[in-house]
This record gives sequence, C-alpha cells and structure tokens, in this order.
Amino acid sequence: MKKITADYHLHSDVSPDCKTPMEESCEAAIQKGLTELVFTEHMELFSANFKRYPVEYMQQYFDNLARCREKFAGKLILKAGVEMGQGQVDREWEKTIIDLFPFDFIIGSVHKMDNVDMGKMAFEDEAQTQKIIRQNLEYLWELVDTCDFDSLGHVDLVKRYAANHGIKVDLADYPDLLAPILHRLAERGKALEINTSGIRQSPKEALPSIKILKMFKEAGGRYLTVGSDAHLAQDVGADFDTARDMALEAGFRHIALYEQRKPILVAIDE
Repeated sequence: MKKITADYHLHSDVSPDCKTPMEESCEAAIQKGLTELVFTEHMELFSANFKRYPVEYMQQYFDNLARCREKFAGKLILKAGVEMGQGQVDREWEKTIIDLFPFDFIIGSVHKMDNVDMGKMAFEDEAQTQKIIRQNLEYLWELVDTCDFDSLGHVDLVKRYAANHGIKVDLADYPDLLAPILHRLAERGKALEINTSGIRQSPKEALPSIKILKMFKEAGGRYLTVGSDAHLAQDVGADFDTARDMALEAGFRHIALYEQRKPILVAIDE
C-alpha cells in the first residue's frame, strides 16, 4: 500500500491557538516516516479593518521555518505555507501578504463569519443552526469564487462545532448551495482538502465526508490535499490511511503536493 507521507496542514506555536514548537512536530514527523510537511500558520482576515495580523507575525514563521529547514536538511522537506481565513473580507491584506512572502502552498478556509469564530457561535436550536450553516455556505462560495488560494480547507468545518452541541450536520444535505461551490472549485483548478482532524474530534469523521468528496469528483475536481491540522506533535500525520482510503473510494488516484504554488500529482493507488 502506498502511504501518504506529506502533511499539508499543521500549525506551530507561531499560530495563536498552538503551543507546539515547529521542531517538535518535525521530529514527530520523521519518527512516523513522513517525508514532507507544510506548516500553515493562521492568517485570519477580518472585515471593516477590524484588526490585522502584522507582517512581523509571518516573518517570525519564515524565520522559524528557515531554522528547521537547516536543522532537518536531508531528513524532511519543509514547504512554506499559510492558512488564509476568509480572505474575501479583506482582499487588500490578503494580496499584501501573498505578494510579500514566497509561499509554496495556501489553504483557503472559513473560520469566522462577521468576525466571530464559529466555535463561539450559538448552535441553540434548529433555526439558529440553519442560519449558521447557510451563512457558512455563502462565505465558502465567496471564498472559492474570488480568493487566491490552492486548496479549500475543511469545507464542512461547521459540523465540528455543531457536533460539540450534539447536533449532526452534513453539508451534503444542502446540494443546491454546496454543489456550485464544488463546481467552482474544480473549474478554477483548486484542490479540496481531506482534513483528518475531525476523526479525533467531535464529528468522528474526516472533513469533508466521503459524500462531499464524491460530489467534488463528480463536479470535475482533480486535486486533493491531505492534512492533519495538527496542533500537537502527536497528531502529525494522524489517520492518513483513512484519508487515503476515502480518496480512493471517491475515485481519486492521486493527491497533490505543491511547489511555488504549482500542483504535483503523486499516486496513492497500488
């Protein structure tokens, strides 16, 4: 069996929500037999110039990355990445950051709506949950239609936060809103991410579900990326065999790696 040995979504202590030094995750990756990592630190964008992550924040990431590239040379390939949160709400700052730094790979994600993190939203009842889901799908459409990114991260992240409240959400139940997003993603030649964090968290399944992967394939999607979304060294590369099985079941025979933002297809079938 061909194993997936590249983790294209993880965080270090540069990100505000992570305390794990980059070196620790690199060492864990080597022990687990991984060959390539992309640390994709959060670059959250806010509407109405609510606030901005400073340029110095991203420079710190590149300084740490350079140190790790030197320390783990010959043992681990380290690409430069970022996770842009809802880039459409501040296109000026999105472009500024992308133009300033030599990224190999950019994840486009939706974490916040109206500057509020989904994890802090009130999934109180069916009506409120429906409102959050539909607003989330609107944000996803705007991101996929207009933003500068390479892979759409954890497209059904909303199900994680709903599950924290005991509510099951499946975006595949909203085909009138989800299908255009996946078609546009495929049309633009962008990747869809298989994010394994949901397996070890409340949804107990990957983000997205197998149904959504199949919808993406049917929409003409060609590229998949795989990431653990690890914030702890122990989670680097977690459940990648499950991600591989899902990709194959959905009809994909390759995953995409990136260099200077150009996709490189790597076979995952026998």
